[in-house]
Amino acid sequence: MKEKLNIGPTVFSDLILTECGRERCVPEKNVINKSKDYHLFHYVTYGKGNFQCDNKAYKVCKGMLFYIPPNVQARYSPDKEDPWTYQWLGFEGSAADYFLKLSGLSLHTPIIKDDKYKTILKPFDELVNEYLINGEFDINMLGIAYQMFGALLKNQKNTDQTYSLVETHIIMAKNFIDNNFQFDIKIDDVAGNIGVTPNYLANIFKKHDHSSPKQYLIKVRMENARRLLLTRSYMVKEVATLVGYKNQLHFSSEFKKFYGKSPLKYLQGVFHDEIN
Repeated sequence: MKEKLNIGPTVFSDLILTECGRERCVPEKNVINKSKDYHLFHYVTYGKGNFQCDNKAYKVCKGMLFYIPPNVQARYSPDKEDPWTYQWLGFEGSAADYFLKLSGLSLHTPIIKDDKYKTILKPFDELVNEYLINGEFDINMLGIAYQMFGALLKNQKNTDQTYSLVETHIIMAKNFIDNNFQFDIKIDDVAGNIGVTPNYLANIFKKHDHSSPKQYLIKVRMENARRLLLTRSYMVKEVATLVGYKNQLHFSSEFKKFYGKSPLKYLQGVFHDEIN
């Protein structure tokens, strides 16, 4: 029988694979990832969930990869209504930091969205399938891992070519708001997160989006508030808290400005339409 060549620190040191797997999560699963001394990728293949790292919260869905750096504790959990399925890969090595820098992944930017051709998913899938069949890492799997990193770099290159710096700042600001609207955030927090001044952020929104960062934050909060109200599972006070308002009166006032009716009047109108 031909002997299989296993890989490890004594064979290759630039890229070392440490763990790998796939899981379809139940809605109740809440993971507190204890810090490890190697890098960790999770790629969401179905559903969606929540990811918290470095005191920031992110909404993650199908086609996204999230990254946990070494020696960093993270928390992640599936969405209750549409729980995710993900696959993961742990790795280290002398070239790992360099690959990550080129791909744009870091503690402060831990999320990447795969392109429309799913170039990252294809080698990631193959890598996990090989591991689940063989139960160990071999030279073939190391080659697939390099292909996956190549796809990551290609994905980043395509993103850089698609968006200007200003457009990238707007996208980053909107992503931050989308992932953190439920907290008591201010526009200063949004600007600080992407490394620009509040005035600069306001100017580029006005010029390219014909709105303002504050208007976008209110829009996201109101759309999510409407969705929560229509479930009829929450009181108005609870909805206000869930979309980032400490004061129920302030929330109701903003809701009325946005939809033309108070939260209760809005619900009554929807209920009346359903009956008729």
